[in-house]
Amino acid sequence: MNVYLIGILFSLAAFFIIGFFAGRKVRDTDDYYVAGRNAPTLLVVGSLIASFLSTGAFLGDTGEVYSGFFMGIVIVGVLQASGYIYGAGLFGRYIRRSGASTLPEYFGRRFASSALRRAASLILIVSVSAYLLSAIQGVSTLISSITGLNYALCTVIVWTAFTAFTIYSGSPGVLLTDTVMFLVFLAASLIAIPFIVKAAGGWFPGIAALATQTELPGMLSWAGWSGYLYPDGLSNLLWALTYGVVWALVVSVSPWQTSRYLMARDEHVVMRSSVWSSIGVMTVTTALYFTAAFIRNIDPDLVGSQAVIWAATHVLPTAVGIIMLSGIAAAGISSASTFLSLIGFSVVNDIAPPKDGNDRKKLRLSRLAMLLVGLVILALAALNPPQIFIIMYFGGTVIASSWSVAALGSVWSKKLSRTGALWSMLLGFLGCAGSKILYSILDITPPVYLDSFFIGLVLSLLGAVLGSAVHAPSEEERRFREALFTAPPSALDEAACRKDRQMWLVYLAFGLLVGLFFVFLYALPYLRALGRI
Repeated sequence: MNVYLIGILFSLAAFFIIGFFAGRKVRDTDDYYVAGRNAPTLLVVGSLIASFLSTGAFLGDTGEVYSGFFMGIVIVGVLQASGYIYGAGLFGRYIRRSGASTLPEYFGRRFASSALRRAASLILIVSVSAYLLSAIQGVSTLISSITGLNYALCTVIVWTAFTAFTIYSGSPGVLLTDTVMFLVFLAASLIAIPFIVKAAGGWFPGIAALATQTELPGMLSWAGWSGYLYPDGLSNLLWALTYGVVWALVVSVSPWQTSRYLMARDEHVVMRSSVWSSIGVMTVTTALYFTAAFIRNIDPDLVGSQAVIWAATHVLPTAVGIIMLSGIAAAGISSASTFLSLIGFSVVNDIAPPKDGNDRKKLRLSRLAMLLVGLVILALAALNPPQIFIIMYFGGTVIASSWSVAALGSVWSKKLSRTGALWSMLLGFLGCAGSKILYSILDITPPVYLDSFFIGLVLSLLGAVLGSAVHAPSEEERRFREALFTAPPSALDEAACRKDRQMWLVYLAFGLLVGLFFVFLYALPYLRALGRI
């Protein structure tokens, strides 16, 4: 037992207490699944960011930056944040109008197809389970690293911590604990970076040292270190742009993101939360990536995924280190609670709903489903070595390539039918997951244009076109789609719309600040260190 573990356990206990009290408000499945559809902007923003920025960002992405792939990960981080804007405007506001409780239910009702509803649910469970596995492994790795406790034992501790309050409280507990956890890891990211920069010699000397170091030449360049992924800069840049689009699509259509919009009080909350979430994700990830790069100046001989943990216990003041480690744990726990709740909701609501539709029975079965699925994931986490970055990217690419066409097409295509949507999802899933498994078995890194995402997306588009040609949309499908474009009266309130427009000015100003930051605190110091200006 050490002071860092005490801090983490204290924070976990606090999250459990918060979740427990939130769960006392649950009265029916509407409360349990979508928090009564009354969540304010702060809670939606907190849950959107917390469910997205898991240990994959704090340990996986930072490990890749530390290992020499700085600009590639930064590009992904900036592009993915834009997905909130597109996702809310093109998809999120419309699924809220549908009145569905889960994303698979939305697809089933939109296309009048129980088969599509079950298929969407199965894809959700696979992709979300992968994410849940990476979150458990990330937090367990953190606790094991700072305590020396057996990794398998740590997985049990972590699993128990989030499973208890998630099963009990459902969406209200997840929303509230997510928001608290988001505030914790936001504070951790912003408080820690000045200490790391100071220990690395200062900002501008640190950039110069990274630009001129010889162990990973080109680490800060647009091409990245040639020994990391691809040997040429163009391929590395194309990979970064590709996965930036992938993660923007994940943010736009994935169930662990867009399901938060089903809980929003109204459409104004949906749109405002998208702006704040984009700002929040870009702020946290940028701080993390520069932190990981500067840690290399302090000690270049660390294991990448352990770099931030090492800095928290060896560089930061104890109090700040506790905040940082608690923030990492909070990021993993918040994501895990979201993923587990989505699985439980979807199993009972979309795959095997009780025939009598009794609310009490659905609540009981949802909790049982979470427990059983959680035990399976716990076993996988305990028996397999951590592969946080790889598993996270598997879950993300699978959902992006299999759901994107059907999700966006469900709103914006008049020709997409239930058969097209079903074939699109199935072919996209099989193409992406199958090629990833094949590449893993053969231990090969494919050319960028043969990445699993592209294979899945092309097959998904093909399935949508062929399936819709075989069976055209029915009248029932057409009516449901048309109804999505009927805005509720609250969405047309002039005062609220004026506040929405003001948010776009805030986002524009933030975008300009981000651009100036990278020009004056990254690009110019980097070029100056190389003697090019």
